[in-house]
Amino acid sequence: GTSNLLKSPNISISLWVKLDRRVYSGKGFDANPIITIKNGTGEDFINALVIAYQCYNNCFAVNSTKDSLTEVTITSNKKINFNEWYHLVFICNNKALEFYINGELQGRSKKNFETKFLSTDSMMVGHSASKKNERFSQGIFDDIKIFHKSLNANEIEELYNAENPNKFANFLSECVKYGIVLLVFSSIIVFILINNKRNLKKQKNNFELLNRVSELELKVIKAQMNPHFISNCLAAIQDLIYQKDLDKAGHYLAKFSFFLRQILKYSDKNYILLSEEIEIIKLNIELEGIRFKNNFEFQLNIAENVEIEDQLVPALITQPFIENAIWHGLLPLNNARKPLLKISIYKLNELPVIEIEDNGIGRNLLKLIDVNSKGTKLIFDKIESLNKMFNTVNYKMNIVDLYDSNNSQIGTKVILQLDNVKE
Repeated sequence: GTSNLLKSPNISISLWVKLDRRVYSGKGFDANPIITIKNGTGEDFINALVIAYQCYNNCFAVNSTKDSLTEVTITSNKKINFNEWYHLVFICNNKALEFYINGELQGRSKKNFETKFLSTDSMMVGHSASKKNERFSQGIFDDIKIFHKSLNANEIEELYNAENPNKFANFLSECVKYGIVLLVFSSIIVFILINNKRNLKKQKNNFELLNRVSELELKVIKAQMNPHFISNCLAAIQDLIYQKDLDKAGHYLAKFSFFLRQILKYSDKNYILLSEEIEIIKLNIELEGIRFKNNFEFQLNIAENVEIEDQLVPALITQPFIENAIWHGLLPLNNARKPLLKISIYKLNELPVIEIEDNGIGRNLLKLIDVNSKGTKLIFDKIESLNKMFNTVNYKMNIVDLYDSNNSQIGTKVILQLDNVKE
């Protein structure tokens, strides 16, 4: 404001100052103004009273100007530190100019001219209010007091030692500031803890799923590699030996040994190449053929767009269905028709599909959960676990009963849809 209460030829100004840093921007004299009161309308030598931070020598200074020929300036005795509070007092009358910092006199200079003020000018805090010498300060200016008299040393000392009127407000501000920091820090910690807990839970679920898939793999192996299968294979080989067909017995014994090694080799893997799964299928069919005197026909159809050397499939996923097709579908036909097992591998919507089809006696819906279909139930569980583990719905299994025109069952088709997993 422009009130005369801010301007007096005999004046003392007291204030607290804490500067954040030196401000380089602006133009004119290299000083950051703290308080400015003008005595004229021009741009030069019009400072009635000025307190400033002189950038080039890192100190506070006070100044009073009469004209271009007469002015008085006092600077502080020591360099100042940024982000530190200072109590400044300057006294200006017609005789002298005095400057105090933290209750200590920095200098007293004769003045011998009357301080005049521009009636239309405001007291500026933190800015020079000059187009030619445009500068500003960055910091805090607090508890500004103006006296229409010259303070003595005791009064200045009392002002310096007086209790901070903003003590509670500053304390509250500090509490709010550190409270916000603490709240943000606590929120970050809580977020990290919750995120870690979520990740640990996810890892635990994945670990449990992996264990379940591995467990189901072993159960599938046990379900298909039952003692009856091993015993019947060995019995068939023994029968060839009794028939003195030693070459054929040796051939099938080698096949049986290789089949067992492959089963054990892939039993601890979640995925194998489709070409490896096909190899296991062929070995299995060949061994089943010798057990049943090659009494059924086998067809394997692979679409041209299926890359069997790159495509990965769940290990040994077809074995229980091949066993079911031969044992529960084809074997009981009793010469009703020529037994046929057909396996087709193709792509549907860019996803690999394996079909296992037989022209056997068929099955009813109850057989799906019958004890004889334990391997099928294990594959159902395995597909469900794979979908959960890899967050997908691509793994699917469908069992279709086949009928003729007379609505008689003429076989079963198992459709396995897999995910498009590449090596």
